Amino acid sequence: MAARGILHPAPTQQALRTLEWVHRRENLVVCGPSGTGKTFLLEALGQHAVEQGLKVAWFTLEDLGVLLRRHRADDTVTKAIARVLRADLVVVDDIGLLPVAADAAEGLYRIVDAAYEKRSVAISSNLHPSVVR
Repeated sequence: MAARGILHPAPTQQALRTLEWVHRRENLVVCGPSGTGKTFLLEALGQHAVEQGLKVAWFTLEDLGVLLRRHRADDTVTKAIARVLRADLVVVDDIGLLPVAADAAEGLYRIVDAAYEKRSVAISSNLHPSVVR
C-alpha cells in the first residue's frame, strides 16, 4: 500500500519555508489522519530553520510529560520550560495519537503559555481542532 501524502498548495509550502511565521512568533498547527505526512512536514520545516541558524526544540506530547515529572521532583519545572524556550521554534508532535496523561497536558499548557508572543510553537495532531473538547 502506498503511503498517503499531505498535499499543501505550493504557495502555502513556500510561505512556510520563508520562516517569516517563526520570526513573527506565530504558531502552526498541522492536522490530519495518521500517515499523511504531518511529522515529515514539521521535520522539514525544523531542519530548514536549523539550516537558517534558528534553534529548534522537538518533543512528543509524552516527552513533555517526562520533562515535567523529572523537574517537578526538585521544583525546577519553570527553569526547564525556560530552557526549552531558548529555541526559536518549539515543535510538539503527535498530539491525539495516544491518550493524554495529566503531566503531558500540563507540559503542553506550560510550553504554549510561556511561548505566547515570545516563541513559535508548531503542533501536529491527528485530531481536527473541532473534535477536541
